Amino acid sequence: MITVGTTVVSGSPINGGGGAGLPVAGGAGEVPVSTGAGTTYAASPISTEVSGVLAGFLGAVSGQTVIGDGAGDLATTSADVSALLASADAPAMRSALCDRTISLAGLTPSNGNGTAVAATGTLSYASGQTGGAWADYPRLVGAHGTSIWAFEAAVRITITGTASSNTVASLGIGSTGSAYDAVSMVRLFGDGQIDGLAVSGAAVWSVYTPGTLPVDGTGWLRVRVQAGVMTCWTGVGASYSAAAWTLRDRRLMVAPPNADNTYPSLALVLYQGVDPGAPGVQAVYSNFTIRDLP
Repeated sequence: MITVGTTVVSGSPINGGGGAGLPVAGGAGEVPVSTGAGTTYAASPISTEVSGVLAGFLGAVSGQTVIGDGAGDLATTSADVSALLASADAPAMRSALCDRTISLAGLTPSNGNGTAVAATGTLSYASGQTGGAWADYPRLVGAHGTSIWAFEAAVRITITGTASSNTVASLGIGSTGSAYDAVSMVRLFGDGQIDGLAVSGAAVWSVYTPGTLPVDGTGWLRVRVQAGVMTCWTGVGASYSAAAWTLRDRRLMVAPPNADNTYPSLALVLYQGVDPGAPGVQAVYSNFTIRDLP
C-alpha cells in the first residue's frame, strides 16, 4: 500500500514484491532497473548504475569529466583539458601545461651553400659544399614564442654521411639579424663532441662537463635560461620525457640588447668547415620542444 497525501493508492503497479511491480530489494542502496520494454524491473546497486552511466558518457576519452557550462547546463572538458587530467603524474602534468612542440615545417628554410628542407627538418651539404659564414649555412629559422629569460628548448639530432669535427649542428635562440646574433646556443659536432654559448659578443664556447653525444638520433641538445642563468644539457633517449639528461655548462647570462631585448628567433643550423666529400653530410632535426618556465 502506498499513501500519497491523504489518498491511499492500492494495487499500484509499483507495489513491491515482484511480478508486474518493483522487485524485492536484495539489500540497501539498490534501484529498480528495467530489462527491456514490457519487462519487469530488476534490483541493481545504485553505484553500479551510476558508474555505468558515467562510463558510457565519459569513458571513451581519457581524462574527460563533466563541468558546468556557465549557462545552467553541463558540458564535458575539451580535448586539451582532458589530456591534462589524464597525465600520469605531476611531472607529466607540468609537461602538458608547459611544453610546446614546434612544427619544423613552419620554420623558414634557407639553403645557404647547402640544402634546407623544413618539412623533414633536414639540413645538408653535398660533396664540394662548405659553409663559412651565416649566409652560407643551411638553416631553419622561426619565432619561438617564449621569453628568453625563462625558457627551455630541446631538439633531437641525427647526423649522417661524412661528418667530422668540422661538422657542427646547433640549436640557438637569438635575434633575427643577418648574422643571427645568438644569445644562447648549444652545438653538436659530427664526431659527437659538444659545447655551449652563453652570450654573443665576447662569446666563450665551452663546457665544464666534457663528453660526447650519440649522433645516431638518440642524442638531444637542450638549452635552458632561468633567473639569469643559462645551462646547456645533453640527453640520450627515445623521447624528450624519457631522455637521461647531463648538465654540461652553467653560467650567468648577460644578454647584449637587441632591438626589443626579446631575442624572438630560434635557429637550427648546420656548419661545415671543410669539403665533406662524397656522399656529403646531413643533419636531421626532430621533436623540437619549447618549455615555458616559471
